[in-house]
Amino acid sequence: MVRTLMAVPPASPTPASPAAPRRAPGDPYCANCGYSLKGLTSTPNCPECGRPLVEVLVRERAPFRGIRFRTEATLFGLPLIHIAMGPGPEAGQMRGHARGIIAIGDTAVGGIAIGGVSAGVVSIGGCTAGVVGIGGLSVGLGAALGGLAIGGFATGGGAIGVIASGGGAAGFIAEGGGAAGYYARGGSAWGAHTIDYRGTSDPQAKELFDALEPVLGSLGGQSAAWRPMLVPVGAALVLSVL
Repeated sequence: MVRTLMAVPPASPTPASPAAPRRAPGDPYCANCGYSLKGLTSTPNCPECGRPLVEVLVRERAPFRGIRFRTEATLFGLPLIHIAMGPGPEAGQMRGHARGIIAIGDTAVGGIAIGGVSAGVVSIGGCTAGVVGIGGLSVGLGAALGGLAIGGFATGGGAIGVIASGGGAAGFIAEGGGAAGYYARGGSAWGAHTIDYRGTSDPQAKELFDALEPVLGSLGGQSAAWRPMLVPVGAALVLSVL
């Protein structure tokens, strides 16, 4: 008996899955297998795993990239303007650190510094220190303005200074809702020479505050406590660019 050997045709090769496109941040992709779906318009299913796109299509939010800018022109070795806000992966920074004559950043140091935390001749931000400080918490060698202000001339919700004016004020000369100082004027006043709502009106205090009325305003009128800041602010602005 002759046996006929039948040749078994080779199995058809399984079609290779298309190479997964490289996925960039912000591209749509399959939540089931991770395949990039960018530019896919001809099929309702994921080419890799076959799941319906309506079930698996997701998109990652592109990571926030910060702002980085620096002028080529410099003064005293510092750029005239340096801006650094937000993450800077190329510099390994989660927050921007700016240093310049004019510095703007999450953290800023310069002649004029503006940032969440800032230090400079003129410093503006959430937490500030400088010759002139303006911010939520401000410390100024010359003048300070803020929620809490500490400086030679200080004005704010809470103020501590040689001349202090605020909701609560403490200084050599103090005025406010509550004021404590050698000379004090306010709703409630404590000090060696005071003027307050209880009718206390020390002659020396009256003479001093009458002389300072162009600067501090009158007890019953509108306060002008920001005026003492004009001289240190002007001087600081000049110093910051010299």
